[in-house]
Amino acid sequence: MIWRGLLALLCGLAVAPAAQAEWLEAKSRHFTLYSNTSEKVLRRQSEALERLDWGLRRFLKVADEPEIESRKVTVFLVDDGDVRRLCRCTNAAGFYLSRVSGSTAYSAKGGWTEHNDWGRIVLFHEYAHHFLLGTYNIAFPAWYSEGFAEFASTMRITEENATIGYAAQHRAYGLMQGERLSARQMFDPVRKSGMDMDAFYGRGWLMTHYFSFDGERNAQFLDYLKALNQGTGSVAAAEQTFGDLKLLDRKLSGYLNQRRMLGLSMPFAGTQTPPIAIRRLSEGEADLIDLRMQSLRGVDRESGRKLYAKAAPIGARHADDPVVQGWLAEMAFDAGEDDAALAAAQKAVGRDPKSVQALLYQGRVKLRQLGQAKSTDPKAWNAARASIVKANRADPDDAEPLWWFWQSFILQGIEPTPSAIKGLHRAQELAPQDNYVRFAAAMARIGAGEIPAAQQLLRPLAYNPHAGVDNPSSRVLAALEAGLKGEEAIAAGAGAANGEEESAGEK
Repeated sequence: MIWRGLLALLCGLAVAPAAQAEWLEAKSRHFTLYSNTSEKVLRRQSEALERLDWGLRRFLKVADEPEIESRKVTVFLVDDGDVRRLCRCTNAAGFYLSRVSGSTAYSAKGGWTEHNDWGRIVLFHEYAHHFLLGTYNIAFPAWYSEGFAEFASTMRITEENATIGYAAQHRAYGLMQGERLSARQMFDPVRKSGMDMDAFYGRGWLMTHYFSFDGERNAQFLDYLKALNQGTGSVAAAEQTFGDLKLLDRKLSGYLNQRRMLGLSMPFAGTQTPPIAIRRLSEGEADLIDLRMQSLRGVDRESGRKLYAKAAPIGARHADDPVVQGWLAEMAFDAGEDDAALAAAQKAVGRDPKSVQALLYQGRVKLRQLGQAKSTDPKAWNAARASIVKANRADPDDAEPLWWFWQSFILQGIEPTPSAIKGLHRAQELAPQDNYVRFAAAMARIGAGEIPAAQQLLRPLAYNPHAGVDNPSSRVLAALEAGLKGEEAIAAGAGAANGEEESAGEK
């Protein structure tokens, strides 16, 4: 009998479901993290990201920014397979998207250990891009944009300090065995087809490291950036500030072949441990989180319909959850289900009158319907804007309502009001990483005859390392620098804006 009972117990254990980690949210000053991991692991990863931000600010000697909820980077820490599924890549450990609605990163959660740190390296790399664009209102050449991201990616965080300057071992092959790119090639903003990008990233890291830790070269680098942002071509600016580029090549080779490289250890002594607020997702949020990740990743109408079909039953089960209903409103909108989007938004607003997302989609549905109907009724357009204005009042520092308020006049086919243009420029300040908003703000500056301000906005887009070969920002900038103004300069860009920045970290 005892054996029979033991057998029953063993069988019961064999079919018992494995314990599943709960979905948690960790909010800190600069990040919002989501993951189905333990609270201890999520807290450690959240603190590491805050220490990364702290280390970059201390190394570059820049002050912290005000804490603004909508400017936080949302990070989803998920399994490797989920990263690849969401990225739609066959081999990636993470990727990053920058939009006016907020910047989002997807990263392999792993353990961020010495033997499993590729997800951390990619996430640190992508945050460095975000950091540069959000901290400096200047252009950085592609070699530095990628080189600095590689430089930041190897920062090591311990309980005592953050250390920057570790070798980018993951670029060792590109540096040692890949294409030998000269300094002149690196400074040339036109990337050659077939260029070894692993070598480009590695060489960019080497130049960034050298220019960061060598005092004389650092001064030259700052002069180079100044010349670049005053309109001097990259190669000409490099020759003007660094001198003989062949000599620079030899210096770089010698620097690479050193037995040891400098680094900077920055102790945390006297600094506060980053405050982290962790909460368990509601049942509805946890049920919908995977579809939310897919929605934020981006959908077209067909995939949006499929996504909404899966989300609708979940939303029905959690009709009283304002976050779920806000997410559902966005998914319904993307699927073209306007009535369902309005219904979900109204449910969300009923539970949370200050839900920016729900108020925004109430307005966006009405704007789309008016645009499709080709309405010329100004009262109807103003009524549609009312929800967007409410969203702005609920959070004046959220860039998205400001952007859609300006867009509403474009959709109506009339000139934006001065307050709408002011809102556009504020949206660009709040979301400097969004290329569409930056381009639109630059066009508005040109229209107002504010050419130097327009050039300043366009230069980061012109040097964007992820822009296509036929970059409209480069064309408009070149037209402005050639003396063209107004409509002639805008026509040089053929009315097209840069696509959103997206990059994936390849294993």
